Amino acid sequence: MVDRAPEGMRRFTMVREHDASGVSGTGLVLEGVQFSTGVVVIHWLTPPPRGSISVFDSFEQFLAIHVAPHPDNHAMLVFEDGEKLVDVRGPLTV
Repeated sequence: MVDRAPEGMRRFTMVREHDASGVSGTGLVLEGVQFSTGVVVIHWLTPPPRGSISVFDSFEQFLAIHVAPHPDNHAMLVFEDGEKLVDVRGPLTV
């Protein structure tokens, strides 16, 4: 048997009320997945027709770059199991 990385992934989406940057809009703006290794891949739904893909070493890194700097966006992350991460007064925390 070959040693392998852990298995499993967790899907999520991000919805936000505001767009401080004016780049990706409001409402549903991205879909993402967190792999069992901690790596996060997000798919921005803009620009059309394909959007764009970004890769992060951790969920914390993704939050620090794209969520925490913009608390006025009122972002909410919704996981496929129904868990929600939201804080309309400041940055999201894990």
